[in-house]
Amino acid sequence: ENNWDLVNSQYPLANSCGQLGQSYQDYGCPPGEEHMQCEVDPEMRITATTHAKWYGAPPPLFCAPKTDYPWTGVWDYNYWCNNPWADPPETCSVYEGQKSGRFDNEDPVASRGERTDVEGCCWWGRGVIQTTGLCNFGKLNY
Repeated sequence: ENNWDLVNSQYPLANSCGQLGQSYQDYGCPPGEEHMQCEVDPEMRITATTHAKWYGAPPPLFCAPKTDYPWTGVWDYNYWCNNPWADPPETCSVYEGQKSGRFDNEDPVASRGERTDVEGCCWWGRGVIQTTGLCNFGKLNY
């Protein structure tokens, strides 16, 4: 899944937890199927392997504990990171093929779901059907 949900013209890094106001880690199984759902691990650290490729595109979604990121900010897609004339020179190094952008974690910025952290938020869409949530991943692994 790409980070594509703009909030106040910004891409919150907390979109890993859910976009358009969703909370992927709250997608539990219905009664009688709870035994199949995954448990949230607040210590889990994962970075997605895919992301959009357009100019300034946000990097792959990621999750990590609050001990690593007490809060997250935004992806600053306007930042020109390819500046070899700067002192020291700057390069775009967050992901391969990056043309612009950078992490800006100076201030916490909430997703539409009002999250500012990415703890336990490892349930974003994967695969051709963009499977999300504790229940769906659990059923796939059951």
